Amino acid sequence: MRDADAERVLTDLAPSLLAFFRRRVTDSEDAADLVNETIIAAWRSAQRMPADDEQARMWVFGVARNMLRHHDRSKSRRDALTLRLASTLDPSPWVHDGVSVEVRAAVDALPEDLGELIRLVHWDGFSLEQAAVLMGVASSTIRTRHARAKELLRAALSEVGGSAEAAKTESAVRP
Repeated sequence: MRDADAERVLTDLAPSLLAFFRRRVTDSEDAADLVNETIIAAWRSAQRMPADDEQARMWVFGVARNMLRHHDRSKSRRDALTLRLASTLDPSPWVHDGVSVEVRAAVDALPEDLGELIRLVHWDGFSLEQAAVLMGVASSTIRTRHARAKELLRAALSEVGGSAEAAKTESAVRP
């Protein structure tokens, strides 16, 4: 089939394809993605598209059914993987990446540059010198800011959880 004819057929069928997928998948964004994937696959194989409009329609919907089967298989694999991963993860909402919610909130409450300094040094493992380079600050300035950030963090966390949380803070912010 000529490119102009294939384009006309695909353009005419796009609304019907969307309706086809909307009736078969729960997420309307998935339906729109499936229409796009179907049109791309059909366009790539347009030389095999029958010249007769009705046969071309049937052929395009065959491509759509293949796309739907592929989508369903992929979704089943993703769902199975999600279940397997969920069974291995710690469901505790109080700790994320080894950092308690209280510590994370206290770091987020720091002034932006001090919070980023704590994250770079204590969470991402950069040295003070490396953090200084990343933040575009002199090494002597970064040491002062680091001491100030730790002081503010200790104060904030001692208000939240008393001495037990303050002890945890020492280990969470100690280089």
